[in-house]
Amino acid sequence: MLPPTWKSAAPIAPATRPMRQPGSLTARLARTGVVSVDIRYSGWQYARPDEAAALGLARPGLRVYVREVHVRRNGEPAVLARSLTTIAGIRGPWKGLRTLGRRPLAALLWTDPRIRRGPFEFARLPLGDRPPARRSCFWRHGQALVVMEAFVGLPWPDVGWLPRRRSWRASR
Repeated sequence: MLPPTWKSAAPIAPATRPMRQPGSLTARLARTGVVSVDIRYSGWQYARPDEAAALGLARPGLRVYVREVHVRRNGEPAVLARSLTTIAGIRGPWKGLRTLGRRPLAALLWTDPRIRRGPFEFARLPLGDRPPARRSCFWRHGQALVVMEAFVGLPWPDVGWLPRRRSWRASR
């Protein structure tokens, strides 16, 4: 699977609004149903080129700690999430990532006011029907945690990119 090409701005369309919202995606999902988390993977992997760049690593292929989950709303797939950090990150400020179990990442991210979130980037993943995805980098004590969320199975309208002749603009 090829790494996606991430863009720094989402297309402007009503259907992309859920992707552009700050704050906890899990909390927004919980407003309209019961949220559960299924762990797909938790452990060490090698950083892909796009992930190494997002983490500020010197090169791809370095070891990173990865947690992949399916977030479900009312038992139906909603979001595929992939979170990763460096060796220093998992030994330091992001060590709680190892012990989350089936709790959502929001339990770690939105309880500490010292955690800062960087800007969103957007892509369509090279999976199946190419689900729209966003990612951002969270920072705590100088260590990065990259969080990618793919919008799979949600009853939101399809997210279409703007035609190529139009420019990308960030919305606020």
